[in-house]
Amino acid sequence: MCHVSDKMNHFCDFIDRKIDDGTFIPMVKAANSSMRQIGKFLVFFVYFISTFLAFTSFFIIIPYEQLYKPAWLLLLLGTCGLYFLFNIQYHYYKARTIPPVANPGEEGDSFCSKCNYWKSDNAHHCSVCEKCVLGMDHHCIWINQCVGLHNHRHFFLFIANLTLAAATIIIAGYQSFSDHLFLESSQTTYCTTILEHAPLQDIICDYDGFARTSVVFCYLLSGILLVMVGGLTSWNIYLISIGCTYIDYLKLTGSKKNTSARKRLNKGFKANWRNFLGLRRNRTFFKCVIMPTALPPVKYEDISPKSDAYDIV
Repeated sequence: MCHVSDKMNHFCDFIDRKIDDGTFIPMVKAANSSMRQIGKFLVFFVYFISTFLAFTSFFIIIPYEQLYKPAWLLLLLGTCGLYFLFNIQYHYYKARTIPPVANPGEEGDSFCSKCNYWKSDNAHHCSVCEKCVLGMDHHCIWINQCVGLHNHRHFFLFIANLTLAAATIIIAGYQSFSDHLFLESSQTTYCTTILEHAPLQDIICDYDGFARTSVVFCYLLSGILLVMVGGLTSWNIYLISIGCTYIDYLKLTGSKKNTSARKRLNKGFKANWRNFLGLRRNRTFFKCVIMPTALPPVKYEDISPKSDAYDIV
């Protein structure tokens, strides 16, 4: 065991020396560049997946569910689906396009040698974006940029609405999934039943197996999204509730020396959520959360000695 431990220590020392002398810099730059290129593809992939889920839900699953559900419930599902779809697209676009760049700090603050300017204590340098980000949570490859103060609320509402949409498909579309998955025991399917409110039924059924494949894949994909994106949403809910970003959590959690810093960040459950969602200055929950809005949150004005620098309203 000691022999293995010595080898590990030598390996760690070797890695540290290579980092110090700049040997790995080209590799890191290449990896970051590759991540940016992959991010461009994943942005397109998100739009494709959301469009597919919407098409299958509105033109196959909901029309087919009229065999099992009353008209008022189908109308409610359609309305909720449109609401989720609009919010998902809107908040994803905002999270992807709002640049979460740090406001320059003042002399005496931390100095970023990569950006070559002073940065505030609440800013963190992202090697992928190649810039300092105020209130950085993490770099998200799915939006191809960082999640920071300026776009964090949009990112959270995007994943929250996506989770709710996936849960709705799982609950409301079970009968459609069951009928199309087990064709041998099912007496009806989308293409073997004349449906009253299915405007694209003839076109869809011209392609053999398309309806069945779409329903099954849509349902399974919704299950995957519910687990993965739902888990991410739950994690974000926890971090927001304690007043931390993920970077804050890594820096402060588990360190007894940073107890005062954790208390300074955590203003209490209600205050943390109000700060994060920007529910101040006559902003209402309906306006900032229920309805899509571009109003930015104001999170750091209570915890920074230079509060004016972070009041971006």
